[in-house]
Amino acid sequence: MIRRRHGSDRWLIAATFVLGLVASALPGPVRPAMAASNPIVTENQQAGSAGWQLGSRVAYDSVQQIKGYASANSVLQGSSLDLFVTTNPAQSYTMDFYRIGWYGGLGGRLRLHVALSGVTQPTCPIDATTGLIACNWTPSYSLTVPSDWTSGVYMVVLTNAGGYQNYIVFVVRDTRPAAFLFQHGVNTDQAYNNYPNDGLTGKSLYDYNSFGANTVAGTTRAVKVSFDRPFATSGGGQFLNWEVQLVRWLEMSGYDVTYSTDVDTHASGGSLLNHKAFFSTGHDEYWSNEMFNAAQNARDAGVNLAFFGADPVYRQVRFESSAAGVPNRVMVHYRLARLDPVQGPTTTTQFRDGPVNRPEQALVGVQFTSSVNSGPSNNVPYVITNSGSWAYAGTGVKDGDAVPGIVGYEMDKFMPGYPA
Repeated sequence: MIRRRHGSDRWLIAATFVLGLVASALPGPVRPAMAASNPIVTENQQAGSAGWQLGSRVAYDSVQQIKGYASANSVLQGSSLDLFVTTNPAQSYTMDFYRIGWYGGLGGRLRLHVALSGVTQPTCPIDATTGLIACNWTPSYSLTVPSDWTSGVYMVVLTNAGGYQNYIVFVVRDTRPAAFLFQHGVNTDQAYNNYPNDGLTGKSLYDYNSFGANTVAGTTRAVKVSFDRPFATSGGGQFLNWEVQLVRWLEMSGYDVTYSTDVDTHASGGSLLNHKAFFSTGHDEYWSNEMFNAAQNARDAGVNLAFFGADPVYRQVRFESSAAGVPNRVMVHYRLARLDPVQGPTTTTQFRDGPVNRPEQALVGVQFTSSVNSGPSNNVPYVITNSGSWAYAGTGVKDGDAVPGIVGYEMDKFMPGYPA
């Protein structure tokens, strides 16, 4: 959905990356004019590499041949970041740091190669009440991010001596007032993260992939999850599922973009005001009250909002500090308002439900309505309406055209019973 705010020159965009997909489905290329030189254009002129893609030997959570996580979801240029890695058994391994972009279609650029000796880190304890799994590992490597590392999503490829691999993902931020701010959605990644996905102990905020004893939720799911643990399976979260293609397209097209995470939006929401547009991308379901406020304030100040994915801003979370006192390392979501000991505007339930009563449609313009089983075979056509909109300029589409396979697996719609 795309709509203009009446009585204002501000635009509010709600989309599911439909426009790019529509363009790709039409005869002949539909490409924006290449932007003037900016750091993204310069960066993507560097030599690329496809080495960021994992091979066939992906580490198993049940064995943990190699797994890791970072001390923060994002880091400012010139600042330091600790990485924590376990190998089983103890053995040598390498870290290869890749920035993700276009790079002539190769999709990444190798920035650093490090060889290290690995150790087997201790099992991560589980809080029996909340289901919180938080690791207390010894740092394996400390990175001071060079000032010439362009803002972006970075994937660290971990490879042990036996050839098993896994990812650590983090964002490098800068303070540049680029036209566009791309928000990498780590909150939702963590909500679905059930590390260790071993069929025995792993827990997420969902029952379907949580194991072990029941928690205060009354089922196996956790009500608190920690960023101080690896992501399950490949270690990459959902970035390669939902966000990477938008990153590649933006950088291929030369748009002036800089990157952050939703934890940054939570902690430093005023930074949205430094940009012309803010991009909520991929599966961006879990937001905090502070994030909602930041996006709303930015919109009201004239910043454009773009939602490149369905089901955004659906569930509210709170953040807590880690046991070591590091802010925003624990994410809280009780799901059912009656379970949450905190009652009021920050109760962790759906935004549209009481006692929060803050429908996401007021921010996004539409809101989540239903879902189908994931997979291209379950998707349905996207039918063009309002083809005269600026959004379709140059595509050649007309009302009634149907582009197959786009709508799914989660869908939004405008709901008349809610404010917009």
